[in-house]
Amino acid sequence: MKAKIIRGNSLADIQEAYDESTGAAHPPTSEGFIPTLAIITLTTSELADALTSLFNSKGIAIFGVTTSQKFTEQGMESDDIVVMLLDMKPEYFSIALNDYMDSSAFNAGHQLGITGKSLFANPGFIISPIDFRMSGDELIRGLTDAAGKDASIMGGVAGNPSDFSGILFTNASSSKGGVLALIIDQDKIVINGLAVSGWKPVGTTKKITKSEGPWVFTIDDKPAMDVIQRFLGDEMISPEKQANGLLPSDLGYPLQFQRPSGNAIMKPVLFWNTADRSIMIGTEVKEGELFRFSLPPDFDAIDVVVDSTRIIKEKNMPDSDAMLIFSCVGRLGTFGPMISSELEGLASTWNKPMLGFFSLGEFGKLDDGQSEFHGTTVSWVALKEK
Repeated sequence: MKAKIIRGNSLADIQEAYDESTGAAHPPTSEGFIPTLAIITLTTSELADALTSLFNSKGIAIFGVTTSQKFTEQGMESDDIVVMLLDMKPEYFSIALNDYMDSSAFNAGHQLGITGKSLFANPGFIISPIDFRMSGDELIRGLTDAAGKDASIMGGVAGNPSDFSGILFTNASSSKGGVLALIIDQDKIVINGLAVSGWKPVGTTKKITKSEGPWVFTIDDKPAMDVIQRFLGDEMISPEKQANGLLPSDLGYPLQFQRPSGNAIMKPVLFWNTADRSIMIGTEVKEGELFRFSLPPDFDAIDVVVDSTRIIKEKNMPDSDAMLIFSCVGRLGTFGPMISSELEGLASTWNKPMLGFFSLGEFGKLDDGQSEFHGTTVSWVALKEK
């Protein structure tokens, strides 16, 4: 299986880049590449219809998302449109787009699982939901309920982090509140990947003692906001944010929730409610769960992420055909310029075409366990045709 990256700021740019990558340019610049699948990352959603028409005319399946910032093996990309073209055999994959605007995240995920199991005996799922109000935990719960708890599920939440707007689109439809899935026959295409953060834990273990959904009211029977403020200091709430009510969090340090395997799942603090001293976590939190705080990140955190790909390469995937990366937008803000080292390291493992974007939540496995919904994490996926 071959993969190629094309990019541009207009439909004409993409048409020209497509022609050059497939040998349709005059004179021909490439031979023997007939793509069947286009994974599209797009900044300006108004271009989605034109891109859909273009790739429909070429008989190419579309997995399209909008996102504010994207990257490839060459680093951060400034172009409005960046596309990974693959010549994966059409019988090896399918694309599904399920709305949950009039349903639920659980039902949308459950239907994807049913679709995947009806298509392939061993389906793998690369997913991108959209809509900040969507429950990633419920989506995973529905998908694994239908496809099996050990199903391979990787991906990231699409959309613009400034206002959570955006769309998902494929050949025949689009959605502002749904989930898009690339369903792959794992008997034909190897899918390997992990969800990795690299953050180091610090401090004693804390216990969630009162919560509802993503809202945490007490930690160790004390107001949740007070516990975090005591650990991180008064400066976590700037003077202009002293008013009562719901306020966005500026915290760059995720909470590390413990799992039986010993690995921790990252969950960022998204909002404070200064009126009742509660906090909103990026995913569902259950009473009785245990967590620790995180140290500020350094290059060691990047090394952990990159090493996870090299371990898989040495263990059971010496080569790949393409790589997809879903990296939390919170990492971009926290790591700053260091994020380039992480992207370069990920790309260097297999030195094959790579496409990714900064997501609003990530899906993947921490280890050999079940796929989960994460925050401030990198979910990477390597693909290889058998």
